[in-house]
Amino acid sequence: MPKNLIQHFEWTTRNPQRLKAFFGQIFDWTFSEPMPGYTLIEGVGGIFEAPDPQMPIAVTPYVNVKDLSETEAKIAAAGGRIHKSKQEVPGMGAFTIFSDPDGNLVALWQAQRPAPKRARRPAKKKKPAKKRSRR
Repeated sequence: MPKNLIQHFEWTTRNPQRLKAFFGQIFDWTFSEPMPGYTLIEGVGGIFEAPDPQMPIAVTPYVNVKDLSETEAKIAAAGGRIHKSKQEVPGMGAFTIFSDPDGNLVALWQAQRPAPKRARRPAKKKKPAKKRSRR
């Protein structure tokens, strides 16, 4: 099984409501809107409203990677072009968008690594209370 699986697909559009209505009539997808301009499709990906008229309308696969910097270096060496580098998604991870030599858009996804677990110190043993002598 490959390590760099496709995480999800993202549709970039100027009319997210139209795409949501279209796909909602065809597939049994569940939609939610976690933030303005983005519609999440549970288990599939999302619909992104293009904020810039120059942004291309496309479907972009997001591929899981361990290290964005390392993978970006490989892309550059292989003749790809980085469009957006290491864009943070707070609390979730970061992504990079690039194009292959034919101009196809592809994205990388690096999930946020969980904070390292702290080693638990053993609980201090309580000393037994001294017995008071009765006088």
